[in-house]
Amino acid sequence: MKILQPITRPMGGGAEFLYIKDDRFKTARLTVAMLLPLQEQTASSNAILPFLLRRSCSDYPQFAQLQRRLNELYGARIIPDVIRIGNAQAMMLSAVSIDDRFALNNEKVARSCAELLCSMIFQPVLHDGGFPDEDTEQEKRCLIELIKSEINEKRLYARHRCEQILFEGEGYAVNRYGTIGEVDKLTPKTIAAAWSNLLKTAKIRIIYHSAGSSEPVFEIFKAGLDSIDSRQSVSFAQAADWDSFNGIKEVVERMGVNQSKLVMGFRTEKTVNIPSVRLMNSLLGGTPHSLLFKNVRERLGLCYYCASSFDRLGGVILVDSGVDEQNAQKAKEEILRQLDAVCRGEFSQEEIESARRSLINQFRTYGDLQSSLANWYVGQSLDKKTDTPEQAARELESVTRDDIINAARQVKYGAVYMLAGEEVDHAEN
Repeated sequence: MKILQPITRPMGGGAEFLYIKDDRFKTARLTVAMLLPLQEQTASSNAILPFLLRRSCSDYPQFAQLQRRLNELYGARIIPDVIRIGNAQAMMLSAVSIDDRFALNNEKVARSCAELLCSMIFQPVLHDGGFPDEDTEQEKRCLIELIKSEINEKRLYARHRCEQILFEGEGYAVNRYGTIGEVDKLTPKTIAAAWSNLLKTAKIRIIYHSAGSSEPVFEIFKAGLDSIDSRQSVSFAQAADWDSFNGIKEVVERMGVNQSKLVMGFRTEKTVNIPSVRLMNSLLGGTPHSLLFKNVRERLGLCYYCASSFDRLGGVILVDSGVDEQNAQKAKEEILRQLDAVCRGEFSQEEIESARRSLINQFRTYGDLQSSLANWYVGQSLDKKTDTPEQAARELESVTRDDIINAARQVKYGAVYMLAGEEVDHAEN
């Protein structure tokens, strides 16, 4: 499915507006992503902002009032989110509404939603220089529950722990929500200070996906941005130089789990060719037909699952598997053996094409959902140019066997984390 290149317009001060003209959907989606460096001391105060901002605004100071207004706009929704983009933290608010083509009496629903979202971001309700106490406490509890939910999801927790070990001291190691301890310390005034800093220094990318005109939405947010004095976005540090010769960090942590989680972390060279690494990762462990699945899981039966993932923004490949603890060492050795096999070119052309087809199909499905496409373009907020998913898919078509081998040889093993069950004390009483 052909995805049109979005029209990009600068808005000044490190903000830009992307317009995707598309009549395939009955809804219009407006996403505002505000990016700041991901740091331990500010992660929690930034992360709570989208959830607080979506509760009210100057025109609708009570949550119930705001909800009534959204209902009047054909059941429009405001969706808060926080994601990590490399070493950056992106605070996001999205407004999803019926497209103006389907509104009664030529009503301009998209414009009304844009005005509402702009008011939430630039004119929130503040009392004595801080957010409302009750709202703050409620959202703090919700944010703590989000952090706990990630800890309770052991596969996700193990992946995060491996990232923390592999990227110690870098922004990539910081949880996008911060920590429970930092959330506990938040006050209405410290959060208000974080909001003020966000408006003045964040890199902002606004994505509007609709069949209608983008001009009213652009003008609304341009006025909001112009109301901020001396707005200038911060600079984002490049990934730190990494020396694989410093040794492989190994950590074993024990909890009350029945199935151990083994996660191996690899970093790629800065100069690596991204399409080549994408296809190499797909071949290695990114599909149900991958080398890791066929050999480590199916042929040798060393794990319950075994898959790899590549994050180009962090330059990291994670291989995670569910294992019995007694098989962990064998599984680790076999995973490294399969990576080494890719480095030596021990794979068939049929396996390459299977991995290529799977990955191309994945890219082409991004356009099936407005939310997926918005996240795709938010993920390129720090890039020098913006590509469509279709362009990324086309780049894969020219990747050769030698490209895959060269990409695999630029992957360096850096960390291994295992979450295992509690040790049993066999000592007699």
